[in-house]
Amino acid sequence: MSALQPIEAVQLGDRTFDLLRQAIINGELAPGEPLRDRALGTLLGVSRTPVREALHRLEHAGLVESRGRSGWVVAAFTEQDVRELFQLRRALEPLGLEQLEQEPEADAVAEIGAFFEGYGETVPTERYAEYFAHDHAFHKRIVQCGRNVRLEQLYAVIESHIDRGRHFLSLGAVGRVDANLEEHRAVARAVAERDFARARRELLHHLEMGEQLMIDQIRKQQAAS
Repeated sequence: MSALQPIEAVQLGDRTFDLLRQAIINGELAPGEPLRDRALGTLLGVSRTPVREALHRLEHAGLVESRGRSGWVVAAFTEQDVRELFQLRRALEPLGLEQLEQEPEADAVAEIGAFFEGYGETVPTERYAEYFAHDHAFHKRIVQCGRNVRLEQLYAVIESHIDRGRHFLSLGAVGRVDANLEEHRAVARAVAERDFARARRELLHHLEMGEQLMIDQIRKQQAAS
């Protein structure tokens, strides 16, 4: 598990939380995997206390589940989880584009329109981590266009789950990253042209594709197990 390396004795709780959170998001810690504080503490080079603090925070975030005296396990990622997550995304993300249409800020339009200019037709494997972060920033920027602090706070609650789904799909579905890039560019082009109705359609299409592909992948994994 390359992300889980010993860390220095500063801000141990936060660092431990960040490392475990990222390991769950990128799949290094798989759904259902047991999480034992003593073993994780040894792996990370810290005591059990910051590990337990991190696990409680991850439980609150919905990324791990308590098993009482048995410790914790990585939370499942089920078809129902996917449906609920995308239902929220379809409700929240288009609101940013609606607000941008009503009050089209030139800087925001230009930023979103040029968001993926740094990529070619395909995304090299070695740039996946960078691209996933850029993907995350793109959707977050759209939400911010709503200029609604409570909306941004609500979106922040589900960001880790969105990022987890992004890694789950893109690393398992052949060609998905490149298709994902083109779907993002379709949204960006529509915003750059100030065709916000088309931008919303492209965004919803992108979200619907992601939802269906994730569900298909979960079903394939279940059939193979």
